[in-house]
Amino acid sequence: MEVEAAIAAHAPAGFPVRNRIFARSINGVVTNFIWNLYLDHLFLIITQIGTVGTVISARQDSTFDGRTTFTTAVVLGKREDPGLELASRQLVEVIGAAGHNKPITLCLGLKGTSPALVKELVAAVREDNVWS
Repeated sequence: MEVEAAIAAHAPAGFPVRNRIFARSINGVVTNFIWNLYLDHLFLIITQIGTVGTVISARQDSTFDGRTTFTTAVVLGKREDPGLELASRQLVEVIGAAGHNKPITLCLGLKGTSPALVKELVAAVREDNVWS
């Protein structure tokens, strides 16, 4: 909470970037969540290892018949990890369901990518997001 207070103290009034920083225990490991919501983009870091880990670009698109699709692509890091693919798709979907439809940059520094871990990450993002 000291970091969050320090950021708030240095941000000028009306600063266009909304920030939220919190930590939660996920599968017994302290996991840090750092949200930065810009006017045209969302930047989300979820880390258990103290670094940004794999950087993933994601976005929500609408098809011509009104359906929603989600696109993710690894920008930097582990490209062939199905667990990271699952995590990024689930996170983008829950963020989109909450009404955020702008491009997203996800940074996932995780010790593992089990389905149980992904489920807990998604629950944490759903509960403690930058727009709440």
